[in-house]
Amino acid sequence: MKTFAAGVVAALGLAGLSFADGPDGHVYEISIPSADVTYSTTFHADGSMTNTLGQEGSWTFEDGTLCITTDAEPVCNPFEPGEVGESVTTDEWSADGSEMVITRTE
Repeated sequence: MKTFAAGVVAALGLAGLSFADGPDGHVYEISIPSADVTYSTTFHADGSMTNTLGQEGSWTFEDGTLCITTDAEPVCNPFEPGEVGESVTTDEWSADGSEMVITRTE
């Protein structure tokens, strides 16, 4: 479960969603149907991130790429615009290839 949770944090959440200024100050809900898991991730202005699973990490956004770091090497993927209420289904952020639904909530 620890390995799965770490991959989920990286998913944090956000393939396919983004903003011109990155995720700064935004909150996303991540749902992983195959694991019956749902949690929220908050991207703080100071470059830190937290989620409702009790995990913490950091993030950077540069040239359209979001990198999320928790315990290990950063996980980086393209990050595209999204508005509150928009969702995307992806497996790009998952360490084990699990499909997840990522929804911007704030």
